[in-house]
Amino acid sequence: MRRILSLALCAMVCFALIPAGLAGEDAPYRYDSPITLKVAVFDRGVTGQTPVDDNWWTDWIQKEFGDPRKINLKFIQIPRSEEIDKLNVLMASGDAADIHFTYTESVITNFVQQGGVVELTDLIDQYGQGLKAYLGEDLLKFGIFEGGQYAVPAKRVVLATQGFFLRKDWLDKLGLPEPTTKEEFYNTLVAFRDSNPGGVEGLVPYAFNYDLTTHNHLMLSFISSLDEKTLATVPDIMWEGYDDYVLFLNKLYNEGLVSTDFALDNNETHTKAVAAGQAGGYTYNYDHPIRVSPGILGALNAFEPEADLVSINAFESVTDPTKYYHAMYAPNGIFNFVPMYAKNPEASVMYLDWISDLDTLYFLQNGEEGRHHELDEAGVPILLDVTDETKFNSMQNIDYTLLTNGQEFSDPSLRIKAQSYSYQNYADKFEAMYDVANIDPLVTNFHFDVILAADAQYNTSLTAFRRELLTKATMAKPEDCLETFHQLREQYMRDGGQAVMEEKIAAWDNMHK
Repeated sequence: MRRILSLALCAMVCFALIPAGLAGEDAPYRYDSPITLKVAVFDRGVTGQTPVDDNWWTDWIQKEFGDPRKINLKFIQIPRSEEIDKLNVLMASGDAADIHFTYTESVITNFVQQGGVVELTDLIDQYGQGLKAYLGEDLLKFGIFEGGQYAVPAKRVVLATQGFFLRKDWLDKLGLPEPTTKEEFYNTLVAFRDSNPGGVEGLVPYAFNYDLTTHNHLMLSFISSLDEKTLATVPDIMWEGYDDYVLFLNKLYNEGLVSTDFALDNNETHTKAVAAGQAGGYTYNYDHPIRVSPGILGALNAFEPEADLVSINAFESVTDPTKYYHAMYAPNGIFNFVPMYAKNPEASVMYLDWISDLDTLYFLQNGEEGRHHELDEAGVPILLDVTDETKFNSMQNIDYTLLTNGQEFSDPSLRIKAQSYSYQNYADKFEAMYDVANIDPLVTNFHFDVILAADAQYNTSLTAFRRELLTKATMAKPEDCLETFHQLREQYMRDGGQAVMEEKIAAWDNMHK
């Protein structure tokens, strides 16, 4: 039925569009009468940002894409911290953008199951040859569910995820090397607690926030069941060795080595403590300290010029102490989709096709030469510190390049060098952080080509409960830690975890007959 609907949409579109001018086959389609295309855009709440829905970049997009096609673009702000909640509200009310997105696959499958998403195969065949060429068949498969192309995944240029960071200057003051094992990591935090090398009030040896499920490299070092099927189908809290991870977190908390009020921090308070010089380290994206925004190391250096944060590699695997597994993203990034009530779904595909063009990507990510960047001797753009209305609101304008996570070039060898230039004063540190984040890479995210009904039903509640479960076990008295964890884990499995696991096992077995 959805396939028939998609064909019907294509047939209607053919009568609605006419070629623009006499420029030949490469000319864009142009509507007889202007239409409006709504495109979602993240609002990351960066201090000093321009309005994400109305700025120099959105004007450029309107001029280059919209005007030649008689398409009026309207950008819909989505607070980054409220991505899923906001999306659910907009979809329920029929107000979601014509191009919307989410990082969470189960959200897509839930909408697909409800019949709320346009199947795009025929529209992409007609209007998306550029995006097909850019993404390739292997990557497009991540947007296929039940045989239909219901989402267009972005390409992740860089697959590295997290980093664990410590104050290098504090290590040097104490005469300590960078830790290379879990025991050395623990001993380092003890030394920070007992010696306070920064001489600060409110010292936090290692800053945590409310979501302890994000410390994947540390967690993986305790796990002995690392086969693909287990990683893909079994909840991590059920993996062999997870108990030891929980005990380690509990030990850090009860010995005063992490933020005492981490459970209340859902507003980046832990990173602010790092920027203020109060914390000895923290966990975040592998390049987070040196990003221009929020500028953690830059803020720290403003009043402590000698301060430094380094990415450590300290979590040896219990399966092989020579391995230091680092969780990787899957090659797909954000999922772009078109809600079923979009009035012109073909325009959504045209837009995605347009931003997949390497020239378009290059300009959105680098801007004008002399204004936004300069070229080095190899032709790699070096971004300048732009403070006027043409500045980027996010790194490499990622929120406008919906099919690309990371800086893209036609020559892949330029990517890492160009990426390093994005960090302005800290370009030399980027490659070191990148290298650490890619040691012993391990993919822990897997795509299923069928709709996982139980996962779609329970994912949101289980994700929240998993955070709560880990928080309560970490904050329990040492003698109560495992009992608390096991009781909550049993509740997790009763409240949907078991159904999701069985569904994924069946789907995995079917895919790997």
